[in-house]
Amino acid sequence: FLNLLQNIPSEWARGIFTDVDNLTEESVDEVLNQYLKDLNEGSKEAKGWPSFLSAYTVSKAAMNAYTIVVAKKHPHIKINTVCPGFVKTDINFESGTLTAEEGADSIVRLALLPDDGPSGLFFIRSEISPLG
Repeated sequence: FLNLLQNIPSEWARGIFTDVDNLTEESVDEVLNQYLKDLNEGSKEAKGWPSFLSAYTVSKAAMNAYTIVVAKKHPHIKINTVCPGFVKTDINFESGTLTAEEGADSIVRLALLPDDGPSGLFFIRSEISPLG
């Protein structure tokens, strides 16, 4: 999650996404709505949004922030996000370094966490990624 946020120059957006104690669905929506407004106005770079793969970066950061919100809202359910790694798929023209099976392994492991397992976290493969 931290590496995604480092690619978002907007201190305002980073501040909202990293303030996990005050993170809400509305605050995540606020960031996304501001991004869309700035994108439509042609001012995304001037307003501190990434210039390269901005929609991808902002959407992934928002998804991770929203995971935290949902996990807090539903503590009886284990809710996490996972990056399976750079998997060979059609979307990257099979240029990934991992097979589909290798990528699926981390997703299956996460789905099979015990009832007392972690929730509201972002995993890179099988490792918990620090928020920052």
